[in-house]
Amino acid sequence: MKNLPSSRPSTLRRSLVALAALFAFGIAHADERSDLEQLRATTLALIQALVDQGLISPERAQALLKQAAPKAPSAPVAAAAPPAAASGAEWGDRIPHTVRVPYIPETVKAQIVEDIRNDVLATARDENWADSRQIPGWLKTFTFEGDLRVRAEGDLFSKDNAAASLYQSQTASPAWSPDLTDTQNSYDRLTLRARFGFRAAVGNDVTAGMRLSTGTTPTSASQTLGSGTGFSNRYTIGLDRGWIDWEPRQDAHFTAGRMETPFFGTDLLWPEDLSLDGVSLRGLQNVANGAYGFANAGAFVLQQFNVGGPTKWLFGGQVGGDWAVTDATSIRLAAAIYDFHRIEGVRESDPAPTGALAPTVPYEQSQYPVGARLRGNTLININDPTNTGAPVWGLASKFRPVNVTALLTLRQFDPVQIGLSLDYVKNSGFDLADIERRAGTTAVDTLANMTTGVQARLAVGSHDLSQPGAWNTFLAYRQFDRDAWVDAFTDTTWNLGGTNYRGFSLGGSYTFDRRASIGLRWTTTRNLDDGVRTLSNPSQPTSVIGDMSSAPLKIDVIQVDLNTKF
Repeated sequence: MKNLPSSRPSTLRRSLVALAALFAFGIAHADERSDLEQLRATTLALIQALVDQGLISPERAQALLKQAAPKAPSAPVAAAAPPAAASGAEWGDRIPHTVRVPYIPETVKAQIVEDIRNDVLATARDENWADSRQIPGWLKTFTFEGDLRVRAEGDLFSKDNAAASLYQSQTASPAWSPDLTDTQNSYDRLTLRARFGFRAAVGNDVTAGMRLSTGTTPTSASQTLGSGTGFSNRYTIGLDRGWIDWEPRQDAHFTAGRMETPFFGTDLLWPEDLSLDGVSLRGLQNVANGAYGFANAGAFVLQQFNVGGPTKWLFGGQVGGDWAVTDATSIRLAAAIYDFHRIEGVRESDPAPTGALAPTVPYEQSQYPVGARLRGNTLININDPTNTGAPVWGLASKFRPVNVTALLTLRQFDPVQIGLSLDYVKNSGFDLADIERRAGTTAVDTLANMTTGVQARLAVGSHDLSQPGAWNTFLAYRQFDRDAWVDAFTDTTWNLGGTNYRGFSLGGSYTFDRRASIGLRWTTTRNLDDGVRTLSNPSQPTSVIGDMSSAPLKIDVIQVDLNTKF
Protein backbone atom coordinates (compact mmCIF):
# COMPACT_ATOMS: atom_id res chain seq x y z
CA MET A 1 0.00 0.00 0.00
CA LYS A 2 1.14 3.55 -0.69
CA ASN A 3 0.31 6.91 0.82
CA LEU A 4 -0.49 9.75 -1.52
CA PRO A 5 2.79 11.28 -2.66
CA SER A 6 3.73 14.64 -1.26
CA SER A 7 4.28 15.88 -4.80
CA ARG A 8 0.58 15.43 -5.71
CA PRO A 9 -1.18 18.83 -6.05
CA SER A 10 -2.95 19.93 -2.92
CA THR A 11 -6.47 19.76 -4.42
CA LEU A 12 -7.18 16.45 -2.74
CA ARG A 13 -5.94 17.63 0.63
CA ARG A 14 -7.97 20.83 0.42
CA SER A 15 -11.04 18.88 -0.62
CA LEU A 16 -10.70 16.43 2.25
CA VAL A 17 -10.25 19.29 4.70
CA ALA A 18 -13.34 21.01 3.36
CA LEU A 19 -15.39 17.84 3.62
CA ALA A 20 -14.04 17.19 7.10
CA ALA A 21 -15.03 20.71 8.11
CA LEU A 22 -18.57 20.14 6.83
CA PHE A 23 -18.69 16.84 8.63
CA ALA A 24 -17.45 18.31 11.90
CA PHE A 25 -19.52 21.49 12.00
CA GLY A 26 -22.38 21.03 9.59
CA ILE A 27 -24.89 19.81 12.18
CA ALA A 28 -25.13 23.22 13.82
CA HIS A 29 -28.22 24.14 11.75
CA ALA A 30 -31.27 22.06 12.63
CA ASP A 31 -32.93 22.90 9.29
CA GLU A 32 -29.81 21.73 7.39
CA ARG A 33 -29.26 18.65 9.53
CA SER A 34 -30.67 16.13 7.06
CA ASP A 35 -28.55 17.20 4.09
CA LEU A 36 -25.39 17.75 6.06
CA GLU A 37 -25.85 14.54 8.03
CA GLN A 38 -25.86 12.69 4.73
CA LEU A 39 -22.74 14.58 3.64
CA ARG A 40 -21.08 13.85 7.00
CA ALA A 41 -21.74 10.13 6.63
CA THR A 42 -20.42 10.16 3.09
CA THR A 43 -17.28 12.03 4.13
CA LEU A 44 -16.65 9.73 7.08
CA ALA A 45 -17.05 6.66 4.87
CA LEU A 46 -14.73 8.15 2.24
CA ILE A 47 -11.99 8.96 4.73
CA GLN A 48 -12.33 5.52 6.34
CA ALA A 49 -12.08 3.92 2.87
CA LEU A 50 -8.93 5.87 2.12
CA VAL A 51 -7.43 4.66 5.39
CA ASP A 52 -8.48 1.05 4.71
CA GLN A 53 -6.92 1.14 1.24
CA GLY A 54 -3.68 2.58 2.56
CA LEU A 55 -4.06 5.78 0.53
CA ILE A 56 -3.73 7.86 3.67
CA SER A 57 -2.58 6.86 7.11
CA PRO A 58 -4.79 6.97 10.23
CA GLU A 59 -2.54 9.73 11.51
CA ARG A 60 -3.16 11.73 8.33
CA ALA A 61 -6.92 11.22 8.66
CA GLN A 62 -6.78 12.48 12.24
CA ALA A 63 -4.76 15.48 11.08
CA LEU A 64 -7.41 16.28 8.46
CA LEU A 65 -10.15 16.37 11.08
CA LYS A 66 -8.04 18.47 13.42
CA GLN A 67 -7.21 20.84 10.58
CA ALA A 68 -10.92 21.28 9.90
CA ALA A 69 -11.71 21.92 13.57
CA PRO A 70 -12.24 25.60 14.51
CA LYS A 71 -9.95 27.40 16.88
CA ALA A 72 -11.37 27.80 20.34
CA PRO A 73 -12.86 31.30 20.69
CA SER A 74 -11.38 33.69 23.22
CA ALA A 75 -14.77 34.01 24.90
CA PRO A 76 -17.31 31.24 25.51
CA VAL A 77 -19.67 30.67 22.61
CA ALA A 78 -23.17 29.53 23.23
CA ALA A 79 -23.57 26.32 21.27
CA ALA A 80 -25.06 22.94 21.74
CA ALA A 81 -22.67 20.04 22.36
CA PRO A 82 -22.27 17.83 19.29
CA PRO A 83 -23.69 14.34 19.37
CA ALA A 84 -21.22 11.50 19.88
CA ALA A 85 -21.82 10.17 16.38
CA ALA A 86 -20.38 13.37 14.92
CA SER A 87 -17.29 13.49 17.08
CA GLY A 88 -14.86 11.77 14.72
CA ALA A 89 -13.74 9.44 17.51
CA GLU A 90 -12.52 6.93 14.97
CA TRP A 91 -9.30 8.99 14.55
CA GLY A 92 -9.00 11.27 17.54
CA ASP A 93 -10.49 13.28 20.33
CA ARG A 94 -13.96 14.75 20.32
CA ILE A 95 -14.39 18.09 18.63
CA PRO A 96 -14.67 20.50 21.59
CA HIS A 97 -16.99 23.10 20.04
CA THR A 98 -19.27 23.63 17.09
CA VAL A 99 -19.81 26.80 15.16
CA ARG A 100 -22.24 27.90 12.56
CA VAL A 101 -21.12 27.58 8.91
CA PRO A 102 -22.68 28.99 5.75
CA TYR A 103 -24.83 26.81 3.56
CA ILE A 104 -22.83 24.90 0.90
CA PRO A 105 -24.68 24.62 -2.42
CA GLU A 106 -25.17 21.19 -3.92
CA THR A 107 -23.05 22.13 -6.96
CA VAL A 108 -20.10 22.99 -4.72
CA LYS A 109 -20.45 19.75 -2.77
CA ALA A 110 -20.59 17.79 -6.01
CA GLN A 111 -17.48 19.54 -7.30
CA ILE A 112 -15.56 18.66 -4.11
CA VAL A 113 -16.48 15.00 -4.49
CA GLU A 114 -15.49 15.08 -8.17
CA ASP A 115 -12.11 16.67 -7.34
CA ILE A 116 -11.37 13.91 -4.86
CA ARG A 117 -12.36 11.20 -7.30
CA ASN A 118 -10.24 12.65 -10.11
CA ASP A 119 -7.17 13.07 -7.87
CA VAL A 120 -7.38 9.50 -6.57
CA LEU A 121 -7.82 8.08 -10.08
CA ALA A 122 -4.91 10.16 -11.40
CA THR A 123 -2.65 8.98 -8.59
CA ALA A 124 -3.70 5.37 -9.18
CA ARG A 125 -2.93 5.72 -12.88
CA ASP A 126 0.46 7.42 -12.35
CA GLU A 127 1.61 4.96 -9.70
CA ASN A 128 0.00 1.90 -11.30
CA TRP A 129 -2.03 0.83 -8.27
CA ALA A 130 -3.81 -2.45 -8.49
CA ASP A 131 -6.41 -4.28 -6.46
CA SER A 132 -4.42 -6.64 -4.26
CA ARG A 133 -7.14 -9.26 -4.66
CA GLN A 134 -6.44 -9.40 -8.40
CA ILE A 135 -2.67 -9.98 -8.05
CA PRO A 136 -1.43 -13.58 -7.67
CA GLY A 137 0.12 -14.20 -4.28
CA TRP A 138 3.46 -15.40 -5.67
CA LEU A 139 3.86 -12.21 -7.72
CA LYS A 140 3.66 -10.02 -4.61
CA THR A 141 7.10 -11.31 -3.52
CA PHE A 142 8.82 -10.11 -6.72
CA THR A 143 10.70 -6.83 -7.14
CA PHE A 144 11.72 -5.99 -10.69
CA GLU A 145 14.50 -3.61 -11.69
CA GLY A 146 16.39 -2.68 -14.81
CA ASP A 147 18.23 0.05 -16.64
CA LEU A 148 19.23 1.12 -20.13
CA ARG A 149 22.23 3.20 -21.11
CA VAL A 150 23.07 4.52 -24.56
CA ARG A 151 26.61 5.92 -24.74
CA ALA A 152 28.44 7.95 -27.36
CA GLU A 153 32.16 7.41 -26.82
CA GLY A 154 35.31 8.82 -28.40
CA ASP A 155 38.56 6.90 -27.85
CA LEU A 156 41.41 9.26 -28.69
CA PHE A 157 44.97 7.92 -29.13
CA SER A 158 48.10 10.04 -29.33
CA LYS A 159 50.09 9.75 -32.56
CA ASP A 160 53.21 9.51 -30.39
CA ASN A 161 52.08 6.15 -28.95
CA ALA A 162 54.19 3.08 -29.64
CA ALA A 163 52.81 1.13 -32.59
CA ALA A 164 50.53 -1.83 -31.82
CA SER A 165 52.75 -4.06 -33.95
CA LEU A 166 55.56 -3.62 -31.40
CA TYR A 167 53.34 -4.98 -28.65
CA GLN A 168 52.22 -7.92 -30.75
CA SER A 169 55.77 -8.84 -31.78
CA GLN A 170 56.75 -9.78 -28.21
CA THR A 171 57.70 -13.45 -27.78
CA ALA A 172 60.05 -13.62 -24.78
CA SER A 173 59.52 -13.15 -21.06
CA PRO A 174 58.65 -10.66 -19.72
CA ALA A 175 56.02 -9.07 -21.95
CA TRP A 176 53.21 -6.55 -21.63
CA SER A 177 49.89 -5.99 -23.42
CA PRO A 178 50.57 -8.32 -26.39
CA ASP A 179 46.92 -8.15 -27.51
CA LEU A 180 46.85 -4.46 -28.46
CA THR A 181 45.63 -3.97 -32.02
CA ASP A 182 45.30 -0.19 -32.18
CA THR A 183 47.30 2.45 -30.35
CA GLN A 184 47.44 5.40 -32.80
CA ASN A 185 44.09 5.59 -34.60
CA SER A 186 41.26 7.35 -32.76
CA TYR A 187 37.68 6.21 -33.28
CA ASP A 188 34.09 6.91 -32.21
CA ARG A 189 31.40 4.42 -31.30
CA LEU A 190 27.95 3.99 -29.83
CA THR A 191 27.36 1.44 -27.09
CA LEU A 192 24.30 0.01 -25.38
CA ARG A 193 23.99 -1.45 -21.90
CA ALA A 194 20.70 -3.17 -21.12
CA ARG A 195 20.05 -4.95 -17.83
CA PHE A 196 16.87 -6.44 -16.39
CA GLY A 197 16.40 -8.55 -13.29
CA PHE A 198 14.28 -9.38 -10.29
CA ARG A 199 14.50 -10.53 -6.71
CA ALA A 200 11.90 -12.59 -4.93
CA ALA A 201 11.29 -13.50 -1.29
CA VAL A 202 10.87 -17.26 -1.61
CA GLY A 203 10.63 -17.87 2.12
CA ASN A 204 10.83 -16.17 5.48
CA ASP A 205 14.63 -15.96 5.36
CA VAL A 206 15.51 -16.83 1.76
CA THR A 207 15.67 -14.46 -1.22
CA ALA A 208 16.61 -15.31 -4.80
CA GLY A 209 17.41 -13.12 -7.77
CA MET A 210 18.45 -13.11 -11.41
CA ARG A 211 19.66 -10.50 -13.90
CA LEU A 212 20.09 -10.59 -17.66
CA SER A 213 22.51 -8.25 -19.37
CA THR A 214 24.28 -7.33 -22.59
CA GLY A 215 28.07 -7.50 -22.82
CA THR A 216 30.68 -10.22 -23.26
CA THR A 217 33.58 -9.18 -21.00
CA PRO A 218 33.88 -9.67 -17.21
CA THR A 219 33.90 -5.99 -16.28
CA SER A 220 31.72 -4.29 -18.90
CA ALA A 221 28.11 -4.87 -19.91
CA SER A 222 28.37 -2.43 -22.83
CA GLN A 223 27.68 -3.70 -26.32
CA THR A 224 29.24 -1.74 -29.19
CA LEU A 225 26.52 -1.05 -31.73
CA GLY A 226 27.35 -2.29 -35.20
CA SER A 227 29.97 -4.75 -33.90
CA GLY A 228 30.21 -8.38 -34.92
CA THR A 229 28.68 -8.93 -38.34
CA GLY A 230 27.02 -5.50 -38.10
CA PHE A 231 24.15 -4.45 -40.35
CA SER A 232 21.67 -4.35 -37.45
CA ASN A 233 22.32 -7.95 -36.43
CA ARG A 234 20.90 -8.96 -33.03
CA TYR A 235 23.05 -9.00 -29.89
CA THR A 236 23.47 -11.63 -27.24
CA ILE A 237 21.81 -11.39 -23.83
CA GLY A 238 23.46 -13.45 -21.11
CA LEU A 239 22.87 -14.45 -17.50
CA ASP A 240 24.72 -11.75 -15.61
CA ARG A 241 23.63 -12.76 -12.11
CA GLY A 242 21.74 -15.57 -10.43
CA TRP A 243 21.92 -16.01 -6.67
CA ILE A 244 20.26 -17.32 -3.52
CA ASP A 245 20.59 -15.38 -0.26
CA TRP A 246 19.85 -16.82 3.18
CA GLU A 247 19.52 -14.50 6.18
CA PRO A 248 19.42 -16.80 9.23
CA ARG A 249 19.53 -13.80 11.55
CA GLN A 250 19.20 -10.09 11.07
CA ASP A 251 22.15 -8.53 9.21
CA ALA A 252 23.84 -11.88 8.53
CA HIS A 253 23.78 -13.12 4.94
CA PHE A 254 25.00 -16.24 3.18
CA THR A 255 24.87 -15.87 -0.62
CA ALA A 256 25.63 -18.45 -3.29
CA GLY A 257 25.67 -18.27 -7.08
CA ARG A 258 26.70 -15.49 -9.44
CA MET A 259 26.45 -12.26 -7.47
CA GLU A 260 27.48 -8.64 -7.20
CA THR A 261 30.77 -7.91 -5.48
CA PRO A 262 30.20 -8.35 -1.72
CA PHE A 263 33.15 -6.16 -0.72
CA PHE A 264 33.07 -2.45 0.07
CA GLY A 265 35.33 -0.47 -2.24
CA THR A 266 35.60 1.83 -5.25
CA ASP A 267 35.88 1.21 -8.98
CA LEU A 268 39.67 1.06 -8.58
CA LEU A 269 39.27 -2.64 -7.79
CA TRP A 270 35.57 -3.42 -8.28
CA PRO A 271 33.95 -2.13 -11.51
CA GLU A 272 30.18 -1.62 -11.38
CA ASP A 273 29.41 -4.33 -13.98
CA LEU A 274 31.56 -7.05 -12.42
CA SER A 275 29.87 -10.21 -11.09
CA LEU A 276 31.56 -13.02 -9.15
CA ASP A 277 30.85 -16.79 -9.11
CA GLY A 278 30.93 -18.49 -5.72
CA VAL A 279 29.80 -18.01 -2.14
CA SER A 280 30.01 -15.12 0.30
CA LEU A 281 29.28 -14.30 3.93
CA ARG A 282 28.34 -10.81 5.11
CA GLY A 283 27.67 -9.61 8.62
CA LEU A 284 26.77 -6.32 10.29
CA GLN A 285 26.88 -5.49 14.01
CA ASN A 286 26.08 -2.36 16.01
CA VAL A 287 29.03 -1.56 18.24
CA ALA A 288 28.01 1.82 19.68
CA ASN A 289 25.49 4.59 19.26
CA GLY A 290 25.88 5.73 15.67
CA ALA A 291 28.57 3.18 14.83
CA TYR A 292 28.57 -0.33 13.45
CA GLY A 293 31.11 -2.84 12.23
CA PHE A 294 30.91 -5.14 9.26
CA ALA A 295 32.76 -8.15 7.88
CA ASN A 296 32.69 -9.71 4.41
CA ALA A 297 34.27 -12.91 3.14
CA GLY A 298 34.02 -14.94 -0.02
CA ALA A 299 35.40 -17.72 -2.20
CA PHE A 300 34.92 -17.33 -5.95
CA VAL A 301 35.79 -19.62 -8.86
CA LEU A 302 37.94 -17.91 -11.50
CA GLN A 303 38.53 -20.85 -13.85
CA GLN A 304 37.39 -24.47 -13.73
CA PHE A 305 38.94 -27.12 -15.99
CA ASN A 306 37.30 -30.11 -17.62
CA VAL A 307 40.27 -32.48 -17.37
CA GLY A 308 41.42 -31.90 -13.84
CA GLY A 309 44.18 -29.50 -13.02
CA PRO A 310 44.34 -26.77 -10.39
CA THR A 311 41.10 -24.76 -10.20
CA LYS A 312 41.79 -21.04 -9.93
CA TRP A 313 40.12 -19.20 -7.07
CA LEU A 314 39.71 -15.76 -5.57
CA PHE A 315 39.53 -15.71 -1.78
CA GLY A 316 38.79 -12.50 0.07
CA GLY A 317 38.18 -11.18 3.55
CA GLN A 318 37.30 -7.68 4.71
CA VAL A 319 36.55 -5.92 8.00
CA GLY A 320 35.44 -2.35 8.50
CA GLY A 321 33.28 0.11 10.32
CA ASP A 322 30.92 3.00 9.77
CA TRP A 323 30.74 5.89 12.22
CA ALA A 324 28.17 8.69 12.18
CA VAL A 325 30.34 11.42 13.68
CA THR A 326 27.39 13.84 13.60
CA ASP A 327 23.99 13.85 11.96
CA ALA A 328 25.62 15.33 8.85
CA THR A 329 29.04 13.65 8.87
CA SER A 330 29.91 9.97 8.50
CA ILE A 331 33.10 7.98 7.95
CA ARG A 332 33.46 4.46 6.58
CA LEU A 333 36.76 2.55 6.76
CA ALA A 334 37.61 -0.94 5.55
CA ALA A 335 40.67 -3.15 5.22
CA ALA A 336 40.80 -6.27 3.07
CA ILE A 337 43.15 -8.95 1.83
CA TYR A 338 42.60 -10.98 -1.34
CA ASP A 339 44.30 -14.08 -2.68
CA PHE A 340 44.13 -14.94 -6.39
CA HIS A 341 44.92 -18.60 -5.80
CA ARG A 342 46.90 -20.49 -8.51
CA ILE A 343 46.45 -17.68 -11.03
CA GLU A 344 50.19 -17.20 -11.70
CA GLY A 345 51.81 -18.69 -14.82
CA VAL A 346 54.21 -21.66 -14.75
CA ARG A 347 56.42 -22.52 -17.72
CA GLU A 348 55.96 -26.04 -19.04
CA SER A 349 59.07 -28.24 -18.94
CA ASP A 350 57.91 -30.87 -21.45
CA PRO A 351 56.41 -30.60 -24.94
CA ALA A 352 52.64 -30.68 -25.31
CA PRO A 353 51.02 -34.17 -25.47
CA THR A 354 49.92 -35.26 -28.90
CA GLY A 355 47.43 -37.67 -30.42
CA ALA A 356 44.79 -39.20 -28.19
CA LEU A 357 46.51 -37.85 -25.07
CA ALA A 358 46.12 -34.20 -26.09
CA PRO A 359 42.52 -33.66 -24.88
CA THR A 360 42.90 -35.80 -21.76
CA VAL A 361 46.11 -34.53 -20.13
CA PRO A 362 46.16 -31.16 -18.31
CA TYR A 363 48.60 -28.87 -20.10
CA GLU A 364 49.32 -25.12 -20.03
CA GLN A 365 46.42 -24.60 -17.62
CA SER A 366 48.31 -21.77 -15.91
CA GLN A 367 47.83 -19.54 -18.96
CA TYR A 368 46.12 -16.17 -18.59
CA PRO A 369 43.19 -16.53 -21.04
CA VAL A 370 42.90 -14.13 -23.96
CA GLY A 371 39.21 -13.47 -23.27
CA ALA A 372 39.94 -12.38 -19.69
CA ARG A 373 43.18 -10.41 -19.74
CA LEU A 374 43.13 -6.74 -20.66
CA ARG A 375 46.49 -4.90 -20.49
CA GLY A 376 49.21 -3.87 -18.07
CA ASN A 377 50.15 -6.97 -16.04
CA THR A 378 53.60 -8.48 -16.56
CA LEU A 379 53.36 -11.73 -18.55
CA ILE A 380 55.68 -14.72 -19.11
CA ASN A 381 55.73 -17.18 -22.00
CA ILE A 382 54.77 -20.58 -20.55
CA ASN A 383 55.63 -22.62 -23.67
CA ASP A 384 58.23 -25.33 -23.07
CA PRO A 385 61.80 -24.39 -24.07
CA THR A 386 61.64 -26.41 -27.31
CA ASN A 387 58.46 -24.73 -28.54
CA THR A 388 59.06 -22.12 -31.22
CA GLY A 389 55.39 -21.48 -31.92
CA ALA A 390 53.23 -18.55 -30.88
CA PRO A 391 53.70 -17.69 -27.21
CA VAL A 392 51.17 -18.74 -24.59
CA TRP A 393 51.06 -16.10 -21.88
CA GLY A 394 50.72 -16.51 -18.14
CA LEU A 395 50.86 -14.00 -15.29
CA ALA A 396 54.38 -13.35 -14.03
CA SER A 397 53.44 -12.32 -10.49
CA LYS A 398 51.39 -13.96 -7.83
CA PHE A 399 48.60 -11.71 -6.61
CA ARG A 400 47.87 -11.31 -2.92
CA PRO A 401 46.69 -7.67 -2.71
CA VAL A 402 46.08 -5.79 0.53
CA ASN A 403 43.48 -3.03 0.23
CA VAL A 404 42.46 -0.09 2.44
CA THR A 405 39.44 2.08 1.58
CA ALA A 406 38.11 5.22 3.30
CA LEU A 407 34.99 7.25 2.57
CA LEU A 408 34.02 10.60 4.14
CA THR A 409 30.48 11.86 3.54
CA LEU A 410 29.33 15.41 4.40
CA ARG A 411 25.61 16.30 4.37
CA GLN A 412 25.77 19.78 5.88
CA PHE A 413 24.46 21.27 2.63
CA ASP A 414 21.51 18.89 2.20
CA PRO A 415 20.16 18.03 -0.37
CA VAL A 416 23.66 18.49 -1.79
CA GLN A 417 26.24 16.21 -0.24
CA ILE A 418 30.02 15.92 -0.54
CA GLY A 419 31.86 12.62 -0.71
CA LEU A 420 35.63 12.09 -0.56
CA SER A 421 37.02 8.58 -1.03
CA LEU A 422 40.56 7.22 -0.92
CA ASP A 423 41.44 3.70 -2.11
CA TYR A 424 44.87 2.08 -1.81
CA VAL A 425 46.07 -1.37 -2.88
CA LYS A 426 49.42 -3.14 -2.56
CA ASN A 427 50.21 -6.54 -4.12
CA SER A 428 52.09 -8.39 -1.39
CA GLY A 429 52.51 -11.47 -3.62
CA PHE A 430 55.15 -10.00 -5.95
CA ASP A 431 58.45 -11.91 -5.63
CA LEU A 432 61.13 -11.49 -8.31
CA ALA A 433 62.96 -14.72 -7.41
CA ASP A 434 59.73 -16.67 -7.61
CA ILE A 435 58.92 -15.11 -11.01
CA GLU A 436 62.34 -16.09 -12.41
CA ARG A 437 61.90 -19.66 -11.17
CA ARG A 438 58.46 -20.06 -12.75
CA ALA A 439 59.52 -18.30 -15.97
CA GLY A 440 62.57 -20.55 -16.29
CA THR A 441 64.81 -17.61 -17.12
CA THR A 442 66.81 -14.83 -15.50
CA ALA A 443 65.80 -12.38 -18.21
CA VAL A 444 63.35 -10.79 -15.78
CA ASP A 445 65.95 -9.77 -13.21
CA THR A 446 65.62 -6.12 -14.21
CA LEU A 447 61.86 -6.19 -13.66
CA ALA A 448 60.89 -3.28 -11.41
CA ASN A 449 58.62 -3.85 -8.44
CA MET A 450 55.56 -1.82 -9.48
CA THR A 451 52.82 -3.15 -7.23
CA THR A 452 50.76 -0.29 -5.76
CA GLY A 453 47.63 1.53 -6.82
CA VAL A 454 45.85 4.57 -5.42
CA GLN A 455 42.73 6.55 -6.25
CA ALA A 456 41.36 9.77 -4.71
CA ARG A 457 37.86 10.88 -5.69
CA LEU A 458 35.79 13.96 -4.83
CA ALA A 459 32.05 13.90 -5.58
CA VAL A 460 29.56 16.74 -5.06
CA GLY A 461 25.83 16.72 -5.75
CA SER A 462 22.53 15.01 -5.08
CA HIS A 463 22.53 11.67 -3.33
CA ASP A 464 19.57 10.42 -5.38
CA LEU A 465 19.45 10.97 -9.15
CA SER A 466 15.90 9.66 -9.62
CA GLN A 467 14.09 13.02 -9.50
CA PRO A 468 14.18 15.86 -12.07
CA GLY A 469 16.74 18.54 -11.28
CA ALA A 470 19.08 16.21 -9.37
CA TRP A 471 22.76 16.43 -10.33
CA ASN A 472 26.24 15.40 -9.34
CA THR A 473 29.81 15.95 -10.46
CA PHE A 474 33.14 14.30 -9.62
CA LEU A 475 36.90 14.58 -10.05
CA ALA A 476 39.20 11.58 -9.59
CA TYR A 477 42.95 10.94 -9.75
CA ARG A 478 44.40 7.45 -10.16
CA GLN A 479 47.83 5.84 -10.39
CA PHE A 480 47.78 2.12 -11.06
CA ASP A 481 51.08 0.20 -11.16
CA ARG A 482 51.24 -2.68 -13.61
CA ASP A 483 51.19 -5.55 -11.05
CA ALA A 484 49.08 -3.98 -8.30
CA TRP A 485 45.90 -5.83 -9.30
CA VAL A 486 44.80 -8.43 -11.86
CA ASP A 487 44.03 -6.42 -14.98
CA ALA A 488 41.07 -8.66 -15.93
CA PHE A 489 39.15 -7.08 -13.01
CA THR A 490 39.55 -3.41 -13.95
CA ASP A 491 37.27 -0.62 -15.15
CA THR A 492 37.24 -0.36 -18.96
CA THR A 493 36.81 3.43 -18.99
CA TRP A 494 40.16 4.22 -17.38
CA ASN A 495 42.86 3.58 -20.04
CA LEU A 496 40.28 1.38 -21.84
CA GLY A 497 40.92 -1.19 -19.13
CA GLY A 498 43.95 -2.66 -17.40
CA THR A 499 46.74 -1.30 -15.23
CA ASN A 500 50.08 0.53 -15.66
CA TYR A 501 48.94 4.15 -16.00
CA ARG A 502 48.16 7.38 -14.19
CA GLY A 503 45.52 9.96 -15.02
CA PHE A 504 42.42 11.98 -14.18
CA SER A 505 38.69 11.59 -14.70
CA LEU A 506 36.16 14.44 -14.59
CA GLY A 507 32.43 14.22 -15.14
CA GLY A 508 28.87 14.76 -13.98
CA SER A 509 25.22 13.84 -14.47
CA TYR A 510 21.92 15.72 -14.58
CA THR A 511 18.43 14.23 -14.20
CA PHE A 512 16.12 15.86 -16.74
CA ASP A 513 13.11 13.61 -16.11
CA ARG A 514 12.12 11.12 -13.47
CA ARG A 515 14.69 8.27 -13.57
CA ALA A 516 16.25 9.65 -16.76
CA SER A 517 19.61 11.43 -16.78
CA ILE A 518 22.36 12.57 -19.08
CA GLY A 519 26.04 12.37 -18.18
CA LEU A 520 29.36 13.60 -19.50
CA ARG A 521 32.80 12.19 -18.59
CA TRP A 522 36.37 12.83 -19.73
CA THR A 523 39.19 10.48 -18.70
CA THR A 524 42.83 10.98 -19.66
CA THR A 525 45.63 8.48 -18.93
CA ARG A 526 49.21 7.75 -19.94
CA ASN A 527 51.48 4.74 -19.37
CA LEU A 528 53.83 4.71 -16.40
CA ASP A 529 57.55 4.78 -17.15
CA ASP A 530 59.79 2.69 -14.90
CA GLY A 531 62.91 3.82 -16.76
CA VAL A 532 63.63 0.41 -18.33
CA ARG A 533 63.22 1.65 -21.88
CA THR A 534 65.30 3.32 -24.57
CA LEU A 535 64.45 4.71 -27.98
CA SER A 536 66.40 3.52 -31.00
CA ASN A 537 65.90 6.94 -32.55
CA PRO A 538 64.74 9.89 -30.41
CA SER A 539 63.01 11.37 -33.46
CA GLN A 540 60.91 8.20 -33.82
CA PRO A 541 59.31 7.58 -30.42
CA THR A 542 57.34 4.62 -31.77
CA SER A 543 60.55 2.62 -32.25
CA VAL A 544 61.18 1.07 -28.85
CA ILE A 545 64.01 -1.05 -27.50
CA GLY A 546 63.54 -2.52 -24.05
CA ASP A 547 60.44 -3.07 -21.94
CA MET A 548 57.10 -2.43 -23.64
CA SER A 549 55.69 -1.77 -20.17
CA SER A 550 57.14 1.75 -20.41
CA ALA A 551 56.39 2.34 -24.10
CA PRO A 552 54.50 5.61 -24.66
CA LEU A 553 50.73 5.11 -24.60
CA LYS A 554 48.40 8.06 -24.03
CA ILE A 555 44.60 7.66 -24.25
CA ASP A 556 41.73 10.12 -23.80
CA VAL A 557 38.19 8.79 -23.44
CA ILE A 558 35.14 11.05 -23.79
CA GLN A 559 31.72 9.60 -22.94
CA VAL A 560 28.21 11.05 -23.22
CA ASP A 561 25.58 8.87 -21.53
CA LEU A 562 21.80 8.74 -21.69
CA ASN A 563 20.55 6.69 -18.72
CA THR A 564 17.14 5.40 -17.68
CA LYS A 565 16.16 3.23 -14.73
CA PHE A 566 12.94 1.42 -13.95
